Amino acid sequence: MNHSTEEQAVQTEGQVVQEFRRKLGLKDVLAQSLSVIAPAMSGAFLTYLAATQAGGATPLSFLLGALGMLCVGSVVALFAGTLSSAGSMYTYLSKGASRKTGFVGGWAYVSAYLLFGAGVLGGFGFFMSQLVEVLFGGAVQWYWFTLLGIVIITLLNFFNVAVSTRNQLIFLVLSMSAMLVVAFIVIAIGSPAVSLVDGETPIAAAGTSWDPTAFWPPAAGTPWIGVFFGMSFAMLSFVGSESSASLSEETRDSKRNIPRAIIGSILIAGIFYVIISYATAIGFGVEQAKIDWPASATGLAAVAPNTLTSALVLAAAGGSSLFCALGFHTASSRVLFAMGREGVLPKRLGRLHPHWNTPWNSMILAIVIWILLVAGSVLFVAKDAQVELAGTDNHVTGGIFVFTLLLNFGTPVVMFVYLMLSIAGIIHGVRNRMRKFILAGVGAGIFAMVAILGGLYFSFVPAEPGGDIPMVLRVIPWVLVAIVLAGWALAAWTKRARAQAWADMGRVFDEL
Repeated sequence: MNHSTEEQAVQTEGQVVQEFRRKLGLKDVLAQSLSVIAPAMSGAFLTYLAATQAGGATPLSFLLGALGMLCVGSVVALFAGTLSSAGSMYTYLSKGASRKTGFVGGWAYVSAYLLFGAGVLGGFGFFMSQLVEVLFGGAVQWYWFTLLGIVIITLLNFFNVAVSTRNQLIFLVLSMSAMLVVAFIVIAIGSPAVSLVDGETPIAAAGTSWDPTAFWPPAAGTPWIGVFFGMSFAMLSFVGSESSASLSEETRDSKRNIPRAIIGSILIAGIFYVIISYATAIGFGVEQAKIDWPASATGLAAVAPNTLTSALVLAAAGGSSLFCALGFHTASSRVLFAMGREGVLPKRLGRLHPHWNTPWNSMILAIVIWILLVAGSVLFVAKDAQVELAGTDNHVTGGIFVFTLLLNFGTPVVMFVYLMLSIAGIIHGVRNRMRKFILAGVGAGIFAMVAILGGLYFSFVPAEPGGDIPMVLRVIPWVLVAIVLAGWALAAWTKRARAQAWADMGRVFDEL
């Protein structure tokens, strides 16, 4: 095969299969994993979602979440060390368990990533609008920044994935460093004398920089169920660590570099989250945090000592959310490409651009779905419901609502995929007598089940005794059910109508 041609292909069983060029290294795939994890964005905002139930013990939720994701990441890394495919989770589930499991898992995985990507774009609009207000005092509607984000992602991602990942890496270093500086300043100052929210309630042990109660729920005034609920959002904060596996066919020495990127990204993000969430708990006062932290959607920015440091956090979170959406776009389009290439989704999705060597059709589809999800969330949900979930009624309400709603929808879906992956890992380990797969699969399964229960708990139980459950929370389990049932139905149709494509599912082009 002539590798100098603009569009590369490999002949397999009489079919021409398009091939990616291997131009990425360890730094590129590590940047992909970390950019989807988006430590700066998650550290600024998802800590707030976890804190709504975990309160001052949120750092413990993130510590447990890191352990859970190390188990999940280990299963992905083990598969990535033996299989090289842009299909990533879709391929691993097909090979580890069955074709139907692989199809449903791939379908659910892409669905979750599309929900997350659209939600994160709403978050980008929210953070940037807040930043403009902090710096200039003016109010700019969040959706203008969301539209700008779509344009930037299109320019960065459609033409050269290597340029995209290297920009991600540069911003990751800058944003995480900026937030760590602010976090250490907050810790050094210690707990405030009075509540930052009401300005009156006295804080126990004012000026304290080290408070171990942040890692012991009873002392922090938090029930253990709240910590496990928080853990589901903590694990959500690590979603994307496995996304580098979708770049396997574009990575040099992928069976070595992809596992290193997956585990390395979880360790880096885990340390970062524990520091940021601890600093935020200290900034509110650990015991007072159960009241004050959920009252502020900006987390670390709310406890930053001045306008400059608050703006620094918002800028880091805003940029991080943009690159997070970029990473979700990269990963989801590759899985769509792999499924289209094998014919289980429309074959048009499995084509590469003849010059840029990127899956344009899959990438365009992802952008269109994002626009529909964002627009549908704000146009077809009553304003009162948006305000209730967002906790505010101003120019950023829609951005917070889109972010919170779509991430709530996607969390149990991706945790369900992780559960399927853990089962596939156990089956693969038993079948091939590989103890590492079995141990990692068991650990991943336990944490995934806890995260699923945590993510769905408040869809059935009111947050306050005797209170109402918001309709948007009631819908979450049905979104999961709808996605899974749609995947099973489409799998059954594909098996019957496209028998050859079904037989070829999960093909791994190791020669690529």
